[in-house]
Amino acid sequence: MRDKNLASALIFNYEHFENILIIILIFVNNFLKFTKSSNYFTLITEAFKESNATITVYIKNSPKCLLNLSDFKYLLEPEVCQNHKRELLALLIITSYAGHDNLRAAHRQAISQAKLSALGLQRVFLLAAIPPQEHFIAQSQLINEQQRFGDLLQGNFLEAYRNLSYKHVMGLQWSSSTHCKKAKFIIKIDDDIIYDVFQIKRYLESLEVSKAGIAKSANFLAGYVLKNKAVIRNQANKWYVSPEEYSKNQYPDYLSGWLYITNSRTAQRLVYYSYETPIFWIDDLWLTGIVRHQIGINLTMLNSWFSANSQFLECCVRDLKQHFLECEYYVGPNGGNSKLLVEFLHNVEKCYYDECSKRSKEQNLTQTCVTSYQRRLPEHGKAVVNPLKLKR
Repeated sequence: MRDKNLASALIFNYEHFENILIIILIFVNNFLKFTKSSNYFTLITEAFKESNATITVYIKNSPKCLLNLSDFKYLLEPEVCQNHKRELLALLIITSYAGHDNLRAAHRQAISQAKLSALGLQRVFLLAAIPPQEHFIAQSQLINEQQRFGDLLQGNFLEAYRNLSYKHVMGLQWSSSTHCKKAKFIIKIDDDIIYDVFQIKRYLESLEVSKAGIAKSANFLAGYVLKNKAVIRNQANKWYVSPEEYSKNQYPDYLSGWLYITNSRTAQRLVYYSYETPIFWIDDLWLTGIVRHQIGINLTMLNSWFSANSQFLECCVRDLKQHFLECEYYVGPNGGNSKLLVEFLHNVEKCYYDECSKRSKEQNLTQTCVTSYQRRLPEHGKAVVNPLKLKR
């Protein structure tokens, strides 16, 4: 009888163990499916409270994949964050084409890495691999540029307009990972854009005072907000999007890629969910619109900072030189003049040290600058230029 009871107990324990083993195997299998489908191998999970909701942020452990590129690697990688010993206020990630060495030179001439460092900032240029048809720059030149300045981050996917989404994610992924954890904020900029880095620094410092904890928020995206934009269905248009690419007739609100500001935790969320979202070739719209909308990140409007008119920024330089007048705008296009950023930054620096006067209504740029006035930033596929004769 005793042996019979022992045998029954062993059978029960074996069946119980078998059930536990099956549960473990199912869990492991589901976990592997998750990591395989998302191309994301999570090492660290940080849960924190944000607006009474718990948000989990996943941090990628290595750059061996980028979206659907399983063989991704960096061809060039900077060490600006490792070399900066103190905590950074912000990292500037500047989207640049490999052949735009003249624009990168203008950025460096406008403000050096050493001067940025003194402001608590650092700068990195985002590049991709040189395409075969490019004959004006070679990889050896980029290697020399990296040896001189050490500020290039280059991925091994090809430079192409429809690859900008890869470049955009690469920049956010690198700057929000362990490569640059010292940076509180991330400022994404296009290489042909003028920007007042001193005003941006002031804004971020005041933001930290007025909104304590904003640097660690998982819900911060600020820039020029584009609202209620219709999808372009005209096949002759550069921005044509087929129903197969995007089925809805209106885009979610998104930020202009000219310049926007975020932080590491928000960038981590965007990167993580970009792996779960079909890739769309209009990069700023995809990341700050489609991906952002899916996860409920809010947009902070800084539209008053932006001018679509490079001539207004030229007039700002004139007025700074002659009358020490503040510029009404902090961001705008260079109008094809790579040296405009140099002149602009060298002159707006005066205002950072309180050497400028505020403009009166009569001194408004629309009243004092003779130009073709563009009312707002151009939309994807729509030019909005109204020629006006303005008095001096």
